[in-house]
Amino acid sequence: MKQLIGPCALAVGFSSLCFVGITSVPSVLCATFALYVSGVVPENNYFPDVWFRSNIFSGVYQLYCSHLFGYKYLRPKLHARQPFPHSDYRHGVRCLSGIHKSTSPFPSEFATNSEFYQRGGGLVDLRSLGEEGYDGVTIVPVPIFTDNYAYFILSFSTKRCAVVDPADPVLVLYMLKVIRHLTKLDFILTDILTTHKHWDHAGGNQELLQQAQNRESDDSELMDAALKVYGSDIDKPHACTDYIKGGDVLSVAGGGVAVSVVASPGHTAGSVLFLVGDALKEKDASQRLALFTGDCIFCGGCGAMFEVRSLDEVIQSSELFLGQKLQIHPSNKQLVSSNNVLVYVGHEYTERLLRELINLQKGEEDKGTDGVETGNQKYRKELRIAMGLTRQLRSTFMQDDIMNAVPLESGVESLWSLPACTVPSTLAIERKTNPLLTLKRSAFEQANTDRFSTNKLQGIIYTSNERDIVE
Repeated sequence: MKQLIGPCALAVGFSSLCFVGITSVPSVLCATFALYVSGVVPENNYFPDVWFRSNIFSGVYQLYCSHLFGYKYLRPKLHARQPFPHSDYRHGVRCLSGIHKSTSPFPSEFATNSEFYQRGGGLVDLRSLGEEGYDGVTIVPVPIFTDNYAYFILSFSTKRCAVVDPADPVLVLYMLKVIRHLTKLDFILTDILTTHKHWDHAGGNQELLQQAQNRESDDSELMDAALKVYGSDIDKPHACTDYIKGGDVLSVAGGGVAVSVVASPGHTAGSVLFLVGDALKEKDASQRLALFTGDCIFCGGCGAMFEVRSLDEVIQSSELFLGQKLQIHPSNKQLVSSNNVLVYVGHEYTERLLRELINLQKGEEDKGTDGVETGNQKYRKELRIAMGLTRQLRSTFMQDDIMNAVPLESGVESLWSLPACTVPSTLAIERKTNPLLTLKRSAFEQANTDRFSTNKLQGIIYTSNERDIVE
């Protein structure tokens, strides 16, 4: 009965307006319909569920995801291509395996953020990897649009590579040319890994596939004619050649890279994570893993839960990151330390998310008993540490003159000076700072009501003081 209060109040109010002659019945019906489809009424317990689940946002979302209208008309408007990267990719280059020198493309006094630059075995210069004959696997971020990331996975053993979420083919192929120039190795793109169906992640698949198959294309030499495009069999991202599901293990980049596919529904029903390792190194060799999360989690946050179906799905996603599944090498099954699982996310949201979390956690400090630090106190401390490192990175600018050697035909200046990227994070860091991964199970249960609300759940995830850090 409570859910009928809202509709009854509207009916009484509009009927009164009709009764006194202020408006007409057709106008009332139009106004009611407008309120319904617009979704402007905040989600509450005084209207039936259908009022919120069938409004215009649901229809617009379906339209956005459509391969016909969404791809052709909405994608170019909502995800306009930029003439140059939004961040300096060089700060995020890391090696997953093999022996290499920890080298930097920057002056030694420049890399002041020591913790970040030591992650994943240390920052490396692509030039040095080519010069020293490195034979492992390397990750290279590709900043696209205003805040998205694509990623190259390079196998130096096979001279082949895969790319994750290459939604802007122009910048992605340009970065492949940069990589080839710096390493002096002619890497060939053989595989595309798509985390989910949204156009800022899957919108470049068809264009790259067409260029690869058209051997007269200017960039066809950069790609294998048999280019494969992987995506979830649930999401069915645009232009996929091979559908995958959670539990699959892929061999990409000419067999040099092993990939575990991990289902992570919520942001979309078919969202997947890609856990990547070197497929050619011996089990006893020192290795790291790269985890590509798409929009499942960010550094210090999680993606909007557009298609989450139940609270259990969200709890399972949280437990997934807290368990050992994301620490197991996809080919040799070796257990890797959480400090050596490098987290590469889909967007450069780190500074904004951490700032919001710190502001939301302000207030009266919770007091531990007998001087013992509480979970929430630890959480706040870790947030402040992460924010300090992030601010330092985002205020770091170093000129890059690569366009003098590898021109980008976009009319932009030949000298870039961009803020440092904040990827990679690590699984260990996210377990201490991410609001989804630090939330206690008891806090999740607050959203377990007769009427499950993703808005309420996301509010709890970001604002709750019930925190527990898994070391």
